[in-house]
Amino acid sequence: MEKVAVIIPIYQTQLNPREEVSLRQCISVLGNHPLIFVTPESLDSNFLNSFGIPPQTIRFKDEYFKSTKTYNRLLTSPFFYEAFTNFEYILIYQLDAYVFKDDLLAWCQKGYDYIGAPKLRKHHLNNQTSCIPVLMNGGLSLRRVKPVLRYIKIYQLFFREWLANEDAMFSFAQKRAWPFRFLLRLPPWKVALAFAFEQNPEITSRLLGNLPFGCHAWERYNPSFWKKHIPLQ
Repeated sequence: MEKVAVIIPIYQTQLNPREEVSLRQCISVLGNHPLIFVTPESLDSNFLNSFGIPPQTIRFKDEYFKSTKTYNRLLTSPFFYEAFTNFEYILIYQLDAYVFKDDLLAWCQKGYDYIGAPKLRKHHLNNQTSCIPVLMNGGLSLRRVKPVLRYIKIYQLFFREWLANEDAMFSFAQKRAWPFRFLLRLPPWKVALAFAFEQNPEITSRLLGNLPFGCHAWERYNPSFWKKHIPLQ
């Protein structure tokens, strides 16, 4: 079994400039790991050759890439993770993410089953010892394949499907998921902060004291802060 693969969802052949920056950074920083593009069945992935790598793809039905709702259904379905059972971990890297350094194996060695950029609220910032659960965004997230797959199968014994954003299921950010919390090992939010930033990057960088492994939605939250760290080509 291999340790980790970087999974890059792509649903169209035309990337905007920021998505190109994100993809080129992923290839540059994480290119020593297997890079696998998750695409619709009908997508012509030959355009990826222009990024200097032979595109390795795993394809799913087009219907899963039609909307945020259908994408959430894909990432909460057992068959998605069954496609990656030859890896212990997968890093979901959407093209609104950015990584600064290759600490991927070090994060795998911490043994968490799911970790993403925490969406901190005022009570977390005002009380850094707060243990209140926090949503960890799935756009840049590390997932341990077998525990996540087991969790989904057990969840589906009680409920037909997950109806909200997929990351809320894995970070137990909604009440329906709370009874299943013992199935996944999650990090405290301050540990997750060292994995990735999302909202309030200027504040969270002061809390952490340096940059994290990566960030998510950098073009949406305080882009003026990220201009100092992310070169736009």
